[in-house]
Amino acid sequence: MRNTPFLFLAQTRLFWQVRRAFSRLAFINYRMLFGIKSRIREESATTKSLLSLLGLIRGQLVVVIIVAIVLQITNLYFVSLFTGIGFTIPKESYYGTLLTAFTSIGGIFIGFYYAAISVVCSAIYAKVPNNIRDLLAQERVGNAYMRLLALLTFFGVCLLAFHIVGLEPVILAMPLLILGAGLMIIGFVQLGTRVFHLFDPTILSGTIFEQLRQCCAQMQAGGYRWSDQSFQKHSHRVAQTTIDTLNTLSDITAKEPHLNGRPFAGLCQNLLLFLCHYETAKKSIPTGSLWYRQRYVHPDWYRTGDTETSLAHETAAILRPESVSDPRWIESAILPIVKGCLEINIRNKRYALVNEFLGYLDAYVQHLAKEQQVESAFNLMRETFSWCERLILRTEDQALVEEPAEHMQICEKLTTMPINALLAYAGAIKSYDRNAILQRIRHIRWKSEKPIYRAGFGRHVLTQLEWLRPRLEFEERVEGCIVSPPWYVGELIAQKEVENLRTAMIYFYAKVGKFYKHWIETALSSQHPWLAAVMMLRESEYWNKLDSHSNTLNQLWNDLNSDRRIEGLPWSSLNTDELAKKGDQREKELLKLMANENVLLSLIPRAEAYPDFAGQFLHTVGEALLDALCENDYDMVDMLFKGYFCGNQLKCEQLRPQENMPPWQLVSNVKIAVAPLLDLMDLSGYAYLLSDYHNAPRLKETIAKVWDEYLDQDSAQSQLQLLAAAISLSESPFEIAHRSRYRTAWKRIIQQQLSDLERQEVPEDLESQASLRGQGFIFVESETIVLHESPLVRVFAEDHSSLIYDGIDIFLAQYIRQREDGRDLYFGRPEYRDIEEAIRREESHNVMGEHYER
Repeated sequence: MRNTPFLFLAQTRLFWQVRRAFSRLAFINYRMLFGIKSRIREESATTKSLLSLLGLIRGQLVVVIIVAIVLQITNLYFVSLFTGIGFTIPKESYYGTLLTAFTSIGGIFIGFYYAAISVVCSAIYAKVPNNIRDLLAQERVGNAYMRLLALLTFFGVCLLAFHIVGLEPVILAMPLLILGAGLMIIGFVQLGTRVFHLFDPTILSGTIFEQLRQCCAQMQAGGYRWSDQSFQKHSHRVAQTTIDTLNTLSDITAKEPHLNGRPFAGLCQNLLLFLCHYETAKKSIPTGSLWYRQRYVHPDWYRTGDTETSLAHETAAILRPESVSDPRWIESAILPIVKGCLEINIRNKRYALVNEFLGYLDAYVQHLAKEQQVESAFNLMRETFSWCERLILRTEDQALVEEPAEHMQICEKLTTMPINALLAYAGAIKSYDRNAILQRIRHIRWKSEKPIYRAGFGRHVLTQLEWLRPRLEFEERVEGCIVSPPWYVGELIAQKEVENLRTAMIYFYAKVGKFYKHWIETALSSQHPWLAAVMMLRESEYWNKLDSHSNTLNQLWNDLNSDRRIEGLPWSSLNTDELAKKGDQREKELLKLMANENVLLSLIPRAEAYPDFAGQFLHTVGEALLDALCENDYDMVDMLFKGYFCGNQLKCEQLRPQENMPPWQLVSNVKIAVAPLLDLMDLSGYAYLLSDYHNAPRLKETIAKVWDEYLDQDSAQSQLQLLAAAISLSESPFEIAHRSRYRTAWKRIIQQQLSDLERQEVPEDLESQASLRGQGFIFVESETIVLHESPLVRVFAEDHSSLIYDGIDIFLAQYIRQREDGRDLYFGRPEYRDIEEAIRREESHNVMGEHYER
């Protein structure tokens, strides 16, 4: 029934026209209402924003207004004071002009600053992510200046308003306005200079590091709500956001050619300084803190209890993973940035920046070692070398590469890091013995959580301290005092120290050799002999430093493992002797490499900018060869002598003077040139002596074999004449031969070796002594004779206070004179140096047999 009128009216056109008019009118009304509501909503939002802005600045507004009112109220007192001093009260027109100028300066400076910021934003920050623009908004120096500028400008406006309404000029405002104007003008000059620095986004990184340090400090023991998991999660989120911003900033900096040099290096240097600070701070952060990033570790099914596995099987679910803290989550996020900076600067050949940067990296490695994080330190060294390896150890097509001196400096810094890590660790562990542990324990108050993080223990001990604290706290609450004796707690902590020391010693003795071996083999295989030489030299220095500090490491190991009282406590075991043998074996391998490398480098022309690695290696191998002879180490002698022989021959050839030299200079240089040959003959002679001393014929057979191969050639006669000339030149009574100091030191070492021989006292009766002297015996002050089956050894050891002969004398008698082509050569030696006659005399007397008969 209701539809009947509608159907009837719908038959007419007028009805639809009227309906359309009403519909349009309704639409207009609705549109007006919507516009009104939108405007109300916008005005409401604007009002809220304005109120929010007023809320932010109301404090400043109130302060300025209150200061202006106080100055106006106290103006009468200050007028009389200023008048009494002798100042003239300014005219009202001057006062108004000063206020107008002051406020104008403030307004102009505000406009200038934001105009400059707009230019910087449009040029640099227009296409960067929001988090980088937020750094610009958080730029503190500019914000602080603008806040001061706004306060001073508004202060001038307030005083001007008070003056306009008829109040007296504020006399105290004059010095305040002058001081404020000075701050505005001079400060704007400094700020204007700083604006140009904002074209470098890394200048804003100070905010990032401050946020990271604040988050880290809050999570340390004693920080605000440091043990609250909610605050731990919050600090982690803030730090993660900050690190994301840091990654974004580093990506932008790395891509800009004008920024990826000094600015990027400066940013990464600050990163490494922060990591040094953070490594120390981690000792004060609980190991289970949610500050650390959490990762899930899924358990092994057959290692899990039956209850958990049966429940998982019945519900068709997986075993519940365990949440584990990642203590190096910040390092894993920051170190890739460091890697990128290092690669960019090496690729662009900014070697000064690279060397400076590696210095900071070395400082971080030392800090890790000092904090007893040796494994982390060596992992970082290995990663750093792999970063640089692809750029400076590229395989070259030519046989030998002429290295830039800068590459050698980079390799030297890289291969010095293990040395510095060792020294830092050896210096730090002196205060971690059992006595030091007991001293720290006595200062811990177990009722509170904080003291265990402030006791000075390394991070590797924190898990043990966190396990001990609630148990000792329970003892103290129940018994009224701690029942567990200090030695018990100290032994539990010493167990952790032993585990850490074991890891450190494995790295220092065994794994470091593998690191150096890989680096050297990489350099040699890629045809970089000079870089390999740098690495060999630094490895040699490393083993020398380790020998010096091995007592410190062994003493700490023995101290921590002594006085074990707790039965069943698992202790880390380590065979220190076996570990030391691995180090000795690597030292021997290194000496063999040096012997071969010295020959290779002797064949390559050396620029003056390059160190004389060949000469240094030759000298080092010679010293090692003498030690091997003294210790009867045949394998070592066999491994080193041929390279030492070739190296001395090549060095003599290199040192041979040019023919166009003046005569006096020519003679001097010839004497220097033959010094390697004298060294070679001296050691060869001692090889014969020590071969008899040890009753080890293989020693001298090895030496003779190499000499035979050399002298059995067609030019043997000329080579023998060269040897004779070299010896003759060294026999001048008016000067000391070149390198004679080292050969004298070798003689003293042999003298010390022979002093251990068994000696027999001569009969005291004068007739027996006269009889023995008549048979040719030579007695020293101690009136003893040497007991040894070798006549050569007996002759050489007759006078153990001053040896008449040296290795060259032995070499001439035992080798050169035994050759047919060497019997008639003249060597310039005086007759008393003829050891052959002394040997024949000793053999004829048969000292050993006659002595035993008596």
